[in-house]
Amino acid sequence: MTWRPAPAARAVAGAAALAVAMGVGRFAYTALLPSLQAALGFDDAAGGLIASVNLVGYLAGVLWARRTPPGAPRIWLLRSALALSVLTTAAATAFAGLAAWAAVRFLSGVASGLVFVLVSAAVLETLPRGRERLAGLLFGGVGAGIALSGAVTALGAAGGWRAPWLLLGAAGALLSLPALVMAPGDPVLRDPAPPGARHDGVTFDRLAVAYGLEGLGYIVSGTFAVRAVQHTPGLERWAPWVWVAAGLAAVPSAALWSALSHRLGPRWALVTAMATQAVGMALPALSASGAAAVLGALFFGGTFIGIVTVTMELARRLMPEAAVRAIGSLTAVYSVGQAAGPYLAGRLASAVGSPAPSVLAASGAVALGALLLALPPGRGAAVPQ
Repeated sequence: MTWRPAPAARAVAGAAALAVAMGVGRFAYTALLPSLQAALGFDDAAGGLIASVNLVGYLAGVLWARRTPPGAPRIWLLRSALALSVLTTAAATAFAGLAAWAAVRFLSGVASGLVFVLVSAAVLETLPRGRERLAGLLFGGVGAGIALSGAVTALGAAGGWRAPWLLLGAAGALLSLPALVMAPGDPVLRDPAPPGARHDGVTFDRLAVAYGLEGLGYIVSGTFAVRAVQHTPGLERWAPWVWVAAGLAAVPSAALWSALSHRLGPRWALVTAMATQAVGMALPALSASGAAAVLGALFFGGTFIGIVTVTMELARRLMPEAAVRAIGSLTAVYSVGQAAGPYLAGRLASAVGSPAPSVLAASGAVALGALLLALPPGRGAAVPQ
């Protein structure tokens, strides 16, 4: 059975798929890391290693998706990847050793990378003219999945460390159904805008470096944010709810930053978002107050999907005839930074006994990316708006 949805319904189905593979498949680990460490004895170095292995898998999935020809091969690969994401979420409960956890999380990362690129292309390539802002609805699914993972962690903790993983696996199976039966859409061909209308003074190389720094920095908060809050005396029981706040802030952020990109231009939208994110990442490490933890979560959640959205829109407009290749190329750069970040941060956190210095260093990397984009325009191949 297949289903050929209208554009808005296709975006909703894509959002549900991203909630499964990204919000749960990738980011549930952040909310569940403290309970996992308490139950299985993993230190911060081990936690960072597992996260990095997951992100190496994500990079492998991105590159795989990028090379997959359009049509039936992409549809079948998308369906297989969604099934793998659900299975690896539930299967995590069967293992207690570091090597086994790394293997399961690697496979989960492969599934996340495949789903992100294939679903993004399946929705973005088929959006009719005038409906491009449905991209905000699509990427908002990541935030919904993050909020779900945080809530399940907080409410399901009484059942032991395995219960939230099993509950999230069951939820993922239900949320995957619309995308599993979704038929391929007809790509909408778009002519590139005239160079003068789309020039924003940013070279592709500069964008790639800034996006790599974003990947390196944001993922440290995306791995250790809940752990950092739990390390703060008096805030331990609020740690999962801070992640819920981050997810809820992420839901509308794609649409918000996409709209700001149309008003400010993509360059200054990205500068503003990355600077805001850097401040939000640093707040919980600089202050022990609950307000700092919540505000930091809102700043973080309210920007990281927006940064991805603006960058993906740029990629699609740069290569309208090959959205998968464009999205895959920039996502690969982002993924290299992501893969290195948690491992390095975990080693530092384990050495000093606190994740705070790692989070501050990551905040600095994101701020550096914002500064790079804010510098006067350089010469070279311009990134289109």
